[in-house]
Amino acid sequence: MKLHQTPRLIRRLTIALTSLALVAAACSSNAGHDTPDAPATVAPISGDPVPTREFQTFSGEAATLASYAGKPVVLNFWASWCPSCVAEMSAAFRPVAADLGGEITFIGMNIQDDRALATELLESTGVEWVSAEDPEGELYVDLGGIAMPFTVYISADGQVVEKHNGPLTESQLRDQIAGALG
Repeated sequence: MKLHQTPRLIRRLTIALTSLALVAAACSSNAGHDTPDAPATVAPISGDPVPTREFQTFSGEAATLASYAGKPVVLNFWASWCPSCVAEMSAAFRPVAADLGGEITFIGMNIQDDRALATELLESTGVEWVSAEDPEGELYVDLGGIAMPFTVYISADGQVVEKHNGPLTESQLRDQIAGALG
């Protein structure tokens, strides 16, 4: 390589790396919303019990993840400001929850969102699941979420079995449920 080509190569590499960084930031962006602080404790790993933090359902009931013991749980963190979450709700969660809702409890945990926008999105997608909210993202942090959407698979006896950061297709969701929850 000739010496005069080195600045051009460096410039191209800089542009490519900057572009990749922008794409990565856009994909994990929460559209101007505050991101929860880093957890003060280590998030549960596979086999650990679910956090005991209390949350509110959209119907106004206080609950914990342990409230749903006795049946496997698929917990999905979502928000109306998250394009991947919105797409995932209709394309993956609506059909899978419709098929498996009798065997598995599906919980949609709305995070750092406007309640009216969240309710509107639930109505427009037709997803039927237990709807709850994590307004400050504390349960999300407790469970080790690092991207949106974030899905946690919990065994019937209240153990964290698997976690997935990022969007899922219907087939990926079905495969993960089969692998994590049998």
